[in-house]
Amino acid sequence: MNKTRVRFSFCGGMAALLILSTLSLSPEASAASSAAPATSPPGSGSSAGEERRLLLMKQDLDREIQKNKKILGEIEKKLALYQSLKKKNVRRLVRLYESMAPRTAASQINVMPESLRLTLFSGMNPRKASRIMRYVDPRVAAKISVEMAGDSSARGGGR
Repeated sequence: MNKTRVRFSFCGGMAALLILSTLSLSPEASAASSAAPATSPPGSGSSAGEERRLLLMKQDLDREIQKNKKILGEIEKKLALYQSLKKKNVRRLVRLYESMAPRTAASQINVMPESLRLTLFSGMNPRKASRIMRYVDPRVAAKISVEMAGDSSARGGGR
């Protein structure tokens, strides 16, 4: 193959020399280089490099696991605090409804969401809850009773 001069205005002389040296390879040399395997044979230095790469990846994963465990611990602490505050607020709400006049409490319980009604009646003193229940709408009272009994087959009662 004959050598050709190539000019690259942006690359300069070094790039031209590099290109010329690759163009001047003999066909035998280029055929041998294309037939060479892309990976090195087993037992060579590449397996040690692969082991090192895997070890570094394992160390990175271990760091990520530790970081995630720390975050999970913080989340669990905040969740425990939230649940504690929620219980405290529910106890306050139960005491508030227990201290109300039964008719007033019943009129409000008639319009509140089912889950809140169940929470209130579950936390109330049975004697005070029964006084309020006397004034609760009969359909609402039936739903509360079914929910408190945990009987899902009796839903829709009072119709």
